[in-house]
Amino acid sequence: MKYSQIKRISVQNKKPIPLLNDLLKTSKNKHSLFIEIKPDFSKELLKKLLKETSKFSKCVFISFKHKNIYNLLKIKSNAKVGLSFTPTTSVKKIIQKSNDKKINYLILDKYFLKKKGIQNLKIKKYYYTIKTKSEFKKYSKINNLIFENL
Repeated sequence: MKYSQIKRISVQNKKPIPLLNDLLKTSKNKHSLFIEIKPDFSKELLKKLLKETSKFSKCVFISFKHKNIYNLLKIKSNAKVGLSFTPTTSVKKIIQKSNDKKINYLILDKYFLKKKGIQNLKIKKYYYTIKTKSEFKKYSKINNLIFENL
């Protein structure tokens, strides 16, 4: 969507939708920001994203579209990145991708919380989407969770 469309929705719903630049300023480089790249980005857009975030060392770029992450690493080899996976992905494939030393994080559906092959991986893992307080309480002590509406 173009920002003008997003702004119109924001005004209609009386809820501000911040731009990436707003979030970067708010974070003051004290808090990690996981920036999800949803569509396929061209190398030009990836370069623009890297330029916009260049003064912020705590940005982590994640995507279900792994091509985005690998192209981003071609531009900036030391960028902090994570690969996202859906429940339909095999544990074998996740383990294989986790062996790439350029990948810093795995972003996994909560389905993988109970998969032993995944739990034993040495790479840092985040699990999405925790939607209830009971799920949060059950898993929060031993895992990094991504949650909504708690």
